[in-house]
Amino acid sequence: MRSESSFCPHCAQDIHPRKAAKTATPLLKKLLLGLLALAVLAAVGLGLWLAFAPRTYDGYGEVHYGDWQLLLTQHTDRYTPVPEMTIPGEPEGQYRVPSRLFINDSTGNDVSDAFLAEVEEVSAAFIGQEDSPSPFQCSQPAYNEGAPECPLISLIDFTGESGAAELVWTFQMKNGDTIYLRQTYEVVPIPVYDYHPEDYPMDTAEELQALIDTIGDQVDDPVAVINLHLPPVTYEGGITIRDRSLNLYGSADEGGNRTTFTGPVQVVAPDGEIAYLQDIDFVGRGSGTGLSGSAPFRATNCTFTGWDTGVYAYGTSWVNVIGCTFQSNGIGFHFDSTGDYANHSMYNDNRFFGNDVAVRLDNVPTDITLNFQGSIFRANAQSILNLCDQPLDLSQATFE
Repeated sequence: MRSESSFCPHCAQDIHPRKAAKTATPLLKKLLLGLLALAVLAAVGLGLWLAFAPRTYDGYGEVHYGDWQLLLTQHTDRYTPVPEMTIPGEPEGQYRVPSRLFINDSTGNDVSDAFLAEVEEVSAAFIGQEDSPSPFQCSQPAYNEGAPECPLISLIDFTGESGAAELVWTFQMKNGDTIYLRQTYEVVPIPVYDYHPEDYPMDTAEELQALIDTIGDQVDDPVAVINLHLPPVTYEGGITIRDRSLNLYGSADEGGNRTTFTGPVQVVAPDGEIAYLQDIDFVGRGSGTGLSGSAPFRATNCTFTGWDTGVYAYGTSWVNVIGCTFQSNGIGFHFDSTGDYANHSMYNDNRFFGNDVAVRLDNVPTDITLNFQGSIFRANAQSILNLCDQPLDLSQATFE
């Protein structure tokens, strides 16, 4: 009898050996580790970029660039920045002022050469004056021999109607850095007082002197502009402008006779503003000085004849003569001032005829070049006696 096998599920056993199961690494953990590594690399890269990337520096009046102090001023004080300029101006006045750059180290020493050696390019421009009826203008920064203490100057031209604007000096450094150095400018209208012969007595030298002396008491605003419009008369004598600066404007009658002084006119006002004298004849009698001053003045379209000296600048004054005639004088124009500033370099369109010495220069403030463009020197015993070796531009002057 055939026997049959039977299967017992309870007695069955697995004949394959068992292996321990592995613990799976979550995908999220791998992703986080990767991101962390990338973040570390990014931080290192950012740090390196920040350490070596070009930087921008910006400031009003001054900027500190490493150990260097860059600052803008209007005056010769190299340590005090001037971030804001408020300038009085006549409505029809035309003006020029300098924006001066100084560079000091942490001890206050001049380090202009060292800094400029690191500069690729420097420029200047005005912004924020789109609606101005008379926008500010600026020259590109350059060395100016009239202010040898400054490495760079930008000359600012404006009128009494220029309003407000911002000047920006931009320095592009060789290492890629950029420096913006700023100044704000605002022109504040100033009062103008005009005196006419129809309203005030000024027909004689005595009356004119009395009026000049009275004006000092009547007008106490130190920045006010005072214009005296003189009649076409001959003043037998001279006057002195002593209490405050003012302007003298001559006139002519129908016969062409102009305002004339036969005595000396002196400008000694202490306030330092320029006195303007225009369209006046100074007629001497063989001696004395026609027009002189220890304070700054400018003569335009005037004549000087028959004096020991036609125009004499002394003390600390700066004087310009423009479009004037000097004839038959011992010395036409004599500069002997020991001041420390210049306000204008032009001596253009003058005529020097028949003087013993047309121009004599003993001392001239600063080493600015005096430009005699368009001037004519004719029949003078000596055209120019330059005792102080002042730089001169005679390239467009005529000598006959």
